[in-house]
Amino acid sequence: MGMFDVEFQEEINLKEGNKSLFEFVKKQFLKDKEYDTKIEKESLSIPKSNINTYLRYNLKITTSTNKKDKSSQVLVNAELHDTLILAILVILAIPFTYGIGIIFIIIFTYYQKVQATKYLKNMLTNYKSTI
Repeated sequence: MGMFDVEFQEEINLKEGNKSLFEFVKKQFLKDKEYDTKIEKESLSIPKSNINTYLRYNLKITTSTNKKDKSSQVLVNAELHDTLILAILVILAIPFTYGIGIIFIIIFTYYQKVQATKYLKNMLTNYKSTI
């Protein structure tokens, strides 16, 4: 888990199983662009996806069900993919801006993390309202 990776958990009521959640997420992401998706038994992976941001993330959504309480948890994990680009920008920012440009790169990257988190939480809220 890096400093600019997104990770959060949310309680959700999966009446129809994981498949309906995964299809909803796929439909949301495949509206604008075609992504390779990988659906396993309890997880959905979408590599190199733009989550309403300029930077790309490797998105993984995992569900777990508690049979005692009949509740489900969704773990959303989005790992920053464009680390090489950020490293090159940081290296170039040191000689050209005397190190001040690094602050702007960090602020920009953190803002992208906040945008991705808001988008993913909003998407799960929209899914909850459709159930």
